Amino acid sequence: MKGLTHRSANPGVLQRNFLFWTTAVLLIALCLKTGFLGNIGETSIALPWNGADSNSALFPAGLFILIFWAQWALCIFLLLVFPRNLDKRDAVFLILLLALLCRMAMFCQEPSDDVNRYLWEGRLLSRGINPYHHAPADPALLNLAKGDPFHGNINHPELSAAYPPLVLYGFALLASISYNPLIFKITFILFDLGTIGFLFSLLNFRGLDLRWSILYALNPVILSAFAGQGHFDVMQLFFLTGALCFYDKKKWGWMFLFAGLAVQIKYVAAVVLPFLINRSNVKQLWIGAAAIFLPFLPFYGDGFGRIFSSILTFGKNYAFNGSIHALLRWLLGGIHPATLLCNILFITLLLFGFRYFHPSRNPRYQGDPIPGCFYATGLLLLLTPTVHFWYITWIIPFLVLHPSKSWIVLCLTISASFMTHGIFYHTGKWEMPAWAYLMEWLPFYLLLITETWFFWRQARSPLDKTPPASVSVVIPTRNEEKRIAACIHAIFEDKVVKEVIVADAASRDHTVFETKRAGGRVVPYKATSGRKGSRGGQIRAGIMAASGDVVAVVHADTLVTTSIFTRMLHVLEKQPAIAGGAVGGIFESRNPLLRVIETANDFRAIFLGITFGDQVQFFRRKPVLKADLFPDIPIMEDVEFGIRLNRLGRQVYLFGDNLISARRWDAAGIGNAFSIVFRVAAYLLTRIRGTPDTERLYGLYYNSGKKDS
Repeated sequence: MKGLTHRSANPGVLQRNFLFWTTAVLLIALCLKTGFLGNIGETSIALPWNGADSNSALFPAGLFILIFWAQWALCIFLLLVFPRNLDKRDAVFLILLLALLCRMAMFCQEPSDDVNRYLWEGRLLSRGINPYHHAPADPALLNLAKGDPFHGNINHPELSAAYPPLVLYGFALLASISYNPLIFKITFILFDLGTIGFLFSLLNFRGLDLRWSILYALNPVILSAFAGQGHFDVMQLFFLTGALCFYDKKKWGWMFLFAGLAVQIKYVAAVVLPFLINRSNVKQLWIGAAAIFLPFLPFYGDGFGRIFSSILTFGKNYAFNGSIHALLRWLLGGIHPATLLCNILFITLLLFGFRYFHPSRNPRYQGDPIPGCFYATGLLLLLTPTVHFWYITWIIPFLVLHPSKSWIVLCLTISASFMTHGIFYHTGKWEMPAWAYLMEWLPFYLLLITETWFFWRQARSPLDKTPPASVSVVIPTRNEEKRIAACIHAIFEDKVVKEVIVADAASRDHTVFETKRAGGRVVPYKATSGRKGSRGGQIRAGIMAASGDVVAVVHADTLVTTSIFTRMLHVLEKQPAIAGGAVGGIFESRNPLLRVIETANDFRAIFLGITFGDQVQFFRRKPVLKADLFPDIPIMEDVEFGIRLNRLGRQVYLFGDNLISARRWDAAGIGNAFSIVFRVAAYLLTRIRGTPDTERLYGLYYNSGKKDS
């Protein structure tokens, strides 16, 4: 049987597509609703239990926040249910289409008051007036300010321009074309779509599914920040992701040009520059230096130092929504000592990050600057005094390439900062309650601490530096004569497969004969007393007999996609820090409830880090053998192994479309899903307390051997 024949023939395709499009329409509708909500502060919700007339009885900006939560949930859901039967060109078109429709729906949202400054400073520069010398409130500009529709709504009018020169020239160009916020929004949307295009290239280079771009393309933080409120940070993201793409292609001149332009859009981009420089490209460094410094020259003879005066003032005297800075401010009793300590911490930890994450210094990140850029940007966000919600956009392109549960959750909880708009609207005070801080930052830090703990464990694990070139496939079997041949034929369609090893647990039918006829190698397995068919022992025996660089575990009732093993090698070759992962699949059944199971399986694998055997687990063979990771247990071997594999490195999920038999679901019923959830939860809780009695669990599940394992 050909490995690709099931793609279009799968009976669940229409159901999955219907689920996807229904969700997409709902997201677009919510974006449209957001676009016409008006001022965020006006969307406060009166809480019924304290009296509708009291400000204390309001959920500040509540309606906007609730819609934001719904948008975040739909974004995650669309990531899970994105159609699997699309080629890359169709996937690109579909994601760009949805991205554009959502941005058009958000287009009418009231822009941020920052746009007023963009227009004003662009107008000044186009008239030959230096915006670094003249703050909006400067009396010398009184005549120019009269009748200006945006001047009166500029925030911090006592401060002159704080943005880099190049972006001010961009503002001047746009303001000369049309003195209207809409021209900025249109321009930013174009940059936004360009950023998505660069993310497609970055994902493709690393062998990752293009659907991961949804974490950026449909993220409510991105939608509100750029298409909605019109913040110019998207231009920085465009040039930065472009620089990373040129890094992949080793086009060093273009890389430095784009990196320099990113810094000239927003200074924060400078923190990633050290991770882009290596021995191969240092001769082209002058291009980046020129891109950074040349735009300053027109201002050189006109008070050069004043270019940085306002941004330094912001950094020293203002603080809002910073996490660590807020804690230090409370402990030390003021902004200035907290800022000083944060600066010291940032420089110290950035130097550590350079030594550890630089792609030329650590073989785990060989040739890949993304981890270092992610680390530096995240560090900046954690230690900066001010974190407006759109600042989180700086980290989101890295989430597409290295999904992090903590930062993905922060994309949701950052919405608590919108309460300041509601409080300001009703009281005139720009403040954020302590409970809103906890709501925003506590879930993030709990997850971040967990991820950091896993990271340190992985950092101490051995690294397999050999580029993987071959795959051994292990199939645990017991009485699978009807399916084993088709399974093996589908696997051998991929030429990187070196061998197929069938670990057979004393089958009583013709499984062994069908295996040999299909070209597989049989490794007999005899379980110890009380373990029945011990799948863990079977797979372990197959791994011990394997010789490929990578081992993939495939169940006999699964038909794999032809190129899936090539994708495994591609991903592992490009990212040495990845220890393995899982592929995922779809059920060969029209039962719509199985679509729910598929989605739940994907969610569990991505966000809980728990994969099942029928999702095709794969891993680098030598480190697993050296650490003796695969468990010889009769049940939950897949769950246990997935947990243990985290010791070696990060895992990746490939969103495959392997065709999985629904025979066990048909036999046990959909209610079996609740039983599985209960058993896995019980196993994990028992594991926390000690070593689970897997033989007892096996007996309970299979009812003393009455079920076929």
